[in-house]
Amino acid sequence: MPEILTNNIFFGIITTVAAFALGRLINRKTGLTILNPFLVAFLILMAMVLLLDIPLDHYMKGAAWLEQMLPVSIILLALPLYRQRGPLHFHKVAIIAGITAGVITNVVSTILLCRLFGLDDVLLRSLIPRSITTPLGMLMVESLSGVSSITMITIIVNGLFGVIFYTPIYTVFRIHHPIAQGVAMGTTSHAIGTGKALELGEVIGAMSGLAIVLTGLITVLSYPLINMILG
Repeated sequence: MPEILTNNIFFGIITTVAAFALGRLINRKTGLTILNPFLVAFLILMAMVLLLDIPLDHYMKGAAWLEQMLPVSIILLALPLYRQRGPLHFHKVAIIAGITAGVITNVVSTILLCRLFGLDDVLLRSLIPRSITTPLGMLMVESLSGVSSITMITIIVNGLFGVIFYTPIYTVFRIHHPIAQGVAMGTTSHAIGTGKALELGEVIGAMSGLAIVLTGLITVLSYPLINMILG
């Protein structure tokens, strides 16, 4: 593909938005949960970059701009959260306890599984931030001396896993309360999961948005302890 078409900010923006729009269309037409718009868009963009031999830095000129909008999109979740301030106040102890338990589970399970399968220390450090939102994950992996590209991929995969398998997980573990569903989605699947949570209802979406923020803060604040454990 001619460099004049790819080596500019508009290429990454237009292709990303178009891929996501196509993903939503496919998901709507098929009704299949596994064909999540994020997953479809990710596969389309990956195939485009590889098959057309497009330099990644060309694509990222526009994609990086969209990435910078992620914190803004999280701030917008404050509106549904404000509307649900009543249930939030009533269940505040359970919500904070659930998110904290989720963070501990995320970190401990990552360390134990990496040790169990003999993964090297750099990979382990790259996987620690897998359950927090991308901007915080990128900051944390740098502090942990991990590989940011690995962290980015695992954050995306983690989010997609939650969106695709949330129904059987809720069923198996009998998670029926909308607040519990939202906290679980946001704690494990960050912004991608919250996008789906908002489709399921405002309560679930609001609690998922809150879980994104608190999960990120608790994980980042626990960095000194995590770094001490990793040695």
